[in-house]
Amino acid sequence: MLRFRIIQSCCLLMAVCLLTESVQADEKEYKQMPWHLVDLWWDLGEESVFESYSIDVTISDDLPSTKNLYIAPIGLGHLSQTPFYGGLQTQSDGYTLANKTLRKIGPGLLMSMWGERSHEAIRPAEGGFFQSSGHEGDFVSIRRPYKWTQGTYTYKLIRLDREMVDGKPCTWVGAFVKSHEKDESIFIGALRFKGDKLMLSPKIASFVEVYGARIPVTEIPRVTVTFNHLQVNGKPATVKSVEAIYPKGVPDYAAAKSTGKSVEIIVGQPVKGRTVRNTRLKLD
Repeated sequence: MLRFRIIQSCCLLMAVCLLTESVQADEKEYKQMPWHLVDLWWDLGEESVFESYSIDVTISDDLPSTKNLYIAPIGLGHLSQTPFYGGLQTQSDGYTLANKTLRKIGPGLLMSMWGERSHEAIRPAEGGFFQSSGHEGDFVSIRRPYKWTQGTYTYKLIRLDREMVDGKPCTWVGAFVKSHEKDESIFIGALRFKGDKLMLSPKIASFVEVYGARIPVTEIPRVTVTFNHLQVNGKPATVKSVEAIYPKGVPDYAAAKSTGKSVEIIVGQPVKGRTVRNTRLKLD
């Protein structure tokens, strides 16, 4: 009996080792974090003089702050060729103007702009945070703690005041998030873009991303994220097309589909045998 138990224990240990090696081998197939699970590219047809831009996002479930998930209604856009993005993070961080120590702030809202490092180009909201860094290329960012939950939110950018800097015109752009369930609007802060008459690029992305320390793919949180109601300057945007792109080298744990005028992304469930990484979605 003792001999049988020893053999059984050895077999179990070998099975665990083989499984561990298999999981590790599978994990090594993926590139370094962050992982963009899916990028949506909305084609609005032509660039527009910018006054405001907004998009709605609906999040199906509450997400724990221990999971690093970034839901970006604006995954990438350009104002007069200056790139920016913004969204909701389960775990954000930043500095205050009074304290230059990086601080974790938990669930939060943010907007970032590239091609700038000056603190003079940042206006955090009251009680807000900021970043200025070169680890993703020169960028500045505004962050604000906000315990967002499941529900529908409108992420909106609005042109604010203008300013002359070294004899050249600049424009402040404010970022806001409205919670439809709480009927409240949160001011994230503002960033200063170079230029006077800002032009909004015709192609704007949205994405869902896993970031931070590497995790097993089985720990990618399960949630459904829905994007819709794009507006330019307060009017419904004419969406010519939308393309879902699943980047190479990341886990296939997201699937996008069109539902009327919306795009729904199911996150956290494995997609087996994906061979097509670019898909044109049809909107009604």
